[in-house]
Parts: sequence; C-alpha cells; structure tokens
Amino acid sequence: MKKKMELSREAIACKEVGHTDINRRGSVVLTACFLLLVFLVPMAQIALDRGEVFEPMLSLPGKTGISIAAAVNYANQSVLKNIDQLETQIEEDSLLRRIFLPSMQYVFFRFLGHGNEKVLPGRNAHLFYSAGIDYLLGQSFIDPGELVKKTMDHNAWESPIQPDPVAAIVHFRDQLALRGIDLLIVPIPVKGGIEPENFVDGSFTRPLRNRGWSSFVSQLEEQNVRLFDVGPVLVDYSRRHGGAFLRTDTHWLSGAMEDMAQRLAEYIDTAYPHLSGRENEFKLRAEDVIGSGDIAGMLTLPADVKLSPLEQVTINQVLSQEDEYWQADPGSGVLLLGDSFTNMYSFKGLGWGFGAGLPEHLSFRLRMSLDLIARNDSGAFTTREILARELSRGRDRLAGKKMVVWEFSERELFSGNWKMVELNLKDPVDSWFFVSAPGEKRMVTGLVSSISVSPRPGSVPYKDNIVTLHLVEIKEDGQDMEFDQALVYGWGMRDNILMDLVAVRAGDKITLKLSSWDDVEGENSSFRRTPLADELLELELPNWGELVDE
Repeated sequence: MKKKMELSREAIACKEVGHTDINRRGSVVLTACFLLLVFLVPMAQIALDRGEVFEPMLSLPGKTGISIAAAVNYANQSVLKNIDQLETQIEEDSLLRRIFLPSMQYVFFRFLGHGNEKVLPGRNAHLFYSAGIDYLLGQSFIDPGELVKKTMDHNAWESPIQPDPVAAIVHFRDQLALRGIDLLIVPIPVKGGIEPENFVDGSFTRPLRNRGWSSFVSQLEEQNVRLFDVGPVLVDYSRRHGGAFLRTDTHWLSGAMEDMAQRLAEYIDTAYPHLSGRENEFKLRAEDVIGSGDIAGMLTLPADVKLSPLEQVTINQVLSQEDEYWQADPGSGVLLLGDSFTNMYSFKGLGWGFGAGLPEHLSFRLRMSLDLIARNDSGAFTTREILARELSRGRDRLAGKKMVVWEFSERELFSGNWKMVELNLKDPVDSWFFVSAPGEKRMVTGLVSSISVSPRPGSVPYKDNIVTLHLVEIKEDGQDMEFDQALVYGWGMRDNILMDLVAVRAGDKITLKLSSWDDVEGENSSFRRTPLADELLELELPNWGELVDE
C-alpha cells in the first residue's frame, strides 16, 4: 500500500494562499468597496477644493536681448518651480492628511514615543528639534568635501547656497573694519549639545558640538576674528539649575540668557574698554510667563490635545527709571544683530513675554544703550541683508558704530546659507514704487507679479510668517496711480494658521488695503519673513498690506 506523502508547512501555506474560495456576491461587494474607496477620496478632495484654481504663471524675465537658450532655461526652471509648489499645496491640503495625520501623530507620540521629521522626543518630557541633532551628528560643516556637496544640493530653480561660514564671517568683518568697526560673533549652542542627558543615556563631555567646531574656531583665530564661546556658560548654568533650555522649546531659559548676558558684558568690558558706557539708567521688574514651546507647535496633534503641563518662567523686564520699556537706540556705538535667541523674552510674538531678552539685559549689564537688528530664523544671512538694505537705501545704520555683536544659532553653521552680503552705503534714489505715508491707508487693486512662499504650519519653529508680494498695474478707485507698482508685506501665517494671502498666486488680480510699514515695523519687524527671489525688488521700501475680499 502506497504511503500518503505529508506536505511541509511551507507547502501547505503556499497551497492555501494560492487558492482562496469566495462566492460571487462576496467578490462583487469587495470590488465595489474597493472602487468606491478609490474614487471617493479624490472626489471629496475636488469638492473640498471647489473654486480654487491652480494657474501657475509662466513669465520671462523683463530683460531685452535675452538669448533663446537663456529664455528656455528660465521657462524650464519656472515650470519645475510651479510643479513643486503645486505638489506641495496639494499635499498640505489633502483631505486624508487633515483627517488622519493629527490622530496618527498623537498615537505615535503618546504611546510609541515617536515624533515626526521635525520633532524628536527626549527624556524627562523634553522635546528636541531635529535640525539641532543633525548639526551634532552630521559631517563636519567646515570639511571642503561637504562644502562642495552643499553647494550642489539645490533644486534646479534655486540659487546654490554659500555654505562656508568662515568665508562669510571674515568677509563681513573686513567690510566693518573699513569703517573702523569691530566684530564679535556669538554662536548659541543647540539644546542637545548642552543637555544631551535629556535625549539619550550616556556620559558626555559637554558642550557637544559638530565635529567641525574645533577647526572652525581655529580658522577664525587665524583670521583674528573674535568669538565669545557661550557653551561653557550654558553648561555651567545647566549644572547649577538642572537645565538651561525650556523643555518643549529650542530656546534657552530666561535665567540662562541673563547669565550669558552678564558673562558677555564682562567679556566686552575687558576686551573693548573703549566701549564703557554711562551710569546705569535701568532697573528690573520680575514677571511670570506661562507658555508652550515652539517644538511642541511642530507636532501635528489634534486641536483639543495640549502637551501638559505648560512651562512657567520668571522674566526680568528692563525698564528706565521712569518705568519705560527698553528701546533700541540707533545712535548707540554698539549694534546687536540677532535671531530668535535675541528675540526670546524680548519680542512678544514668540509668546514668552517682552522687554526682558538678550538686547535688554546686555544693555542693562553694559550700562549703555544698544542699536538692534533682529529677525527670527536664518541667522546666517538675514540680519546682514537687513543691514545691507538699510545702507543701499541711504540709511547709514553703521554711522557712529564702534562694534557689531552678531548672535546666531550654532545649527546655522551646518545648514545655513552663508551668502556674501555687500555693505554699500548709497545715496537715496527716486523710486517708481508706491510707498504709503505714515498714518495713511489706501485701497488699491493690482496684479500680483510675484509672491513669496509661506511654510506649512508646524514645519518651522515659528508659528508666524510674513509673505512678500510684488504688485504691478496698481489702481485706486479704478484710476491709474502715479507709481504703478509696490512692494507689500502681509501675514501669510498667524499662530500656525495659514492666512488668505497664502492662496494668492502670480497673475491674480487682488485688492489690498495698504498702510505704512513704518507704522507696524516696531511690532512686526522681528517676525520671520519669506523674501522674493528677486533681490533687487527687496531693496524697495515696503508697504503693509491686508487682503480685501471683493
């Protein structure tokens, strides 16, 4: 009698998988459900986006004598850029993203301990910005090979970045030296470099830096560029107080900032004795502030979910003897350039109080007034560009200056664009751009020639963003104006909510209520702003604009 062959487990599995019994009714139902799912999502998205028309505008640069090859190349870059912007907008407005992303983010964060591409959860309820960790773990930011790679790593429609910080810093120092002005740079360490124990287990020699830091410092010393090392100051504060940074924020605690301002003032008093100021005219007033950090804001959690508990800090506002809040003094011999570390506790828009930040406390401890240019984000070049624009418009912000203190985040050394910025003082020139007078409000209609992009909410460490528009063919009450174009700033994002201006595209005809930028500059100048690609347009004086529904 023939013995029946026994099948292995693998053979049985293959046999069962390869043959599945299903009746006709079941197959029809499953097929119908599949097709419904395939068509339901795009149809719902179309219904949601009804009325929105994507019309990327393709235009050639306004130059005469442009070659055919250059025109074709420009057109190709414009198409690629428009495609990228369209894909990004479709992704951000996706119905599935809106429905599932917040809930999935909550599950991954709350139960699995995972963040997202921007947020890395640490220990003891600390959150870390991934860009800061990338700086610590990445290749040397000063390595020649890495600099070449970064120069080549850009989209076809974008200009290559200048990744070498030493070249940019020395270039800036040399331009200031021509006017007898000293430069002191103050890089601020990233949170993970000061508090690595709140990110991973291990024994560390703090502060941690990118592997190119030592070479960077050595090259600056060879070029006689002065650097104030904040790292040891923050490490010392962290050891004494159990931390130097907010738990859910990229920025320092107010006490750590004040300690650093004291040490920096002592260094300046010693290294630059000719800067000694007048008798101290300021006093301090304590105030408690409660808030949630910028890293927490980058977690795409459901609207009703809040990270708890909120953090409380005590800030010390700097006041005059007449109880007036500190103000920058353009006539001061010292100019402070800074990013959000400078604005923290100084600029109300960051949500941690005001009048108690680095400029105020450095001024308090130096016993003298300071001039200030500060802008959130892109500390590698933004403040230098603002200074350059002032000079190019005939406003000499360097008049009477003896020293420039330049503060920026260390992570900019790894990922920033260290473009060369020329400081050329020019005579004021006539412009054909309309500029609102202080206190004036004008209702105008015009064609959008170009508009800067706005980041997706939660994709950057800042919850507010200003966009820039170039408006042409402007009219008032249907009549042509004497000046037929204008540069306009306006809200693109407020408190991580996109504003109506974000939906505007080149080629759209819009109505704006324009007012003077001078009227709002003091309140809005420190907010992050995305500029236009045309650097010449950025030299024009701006207006402040609010979109009006027609």
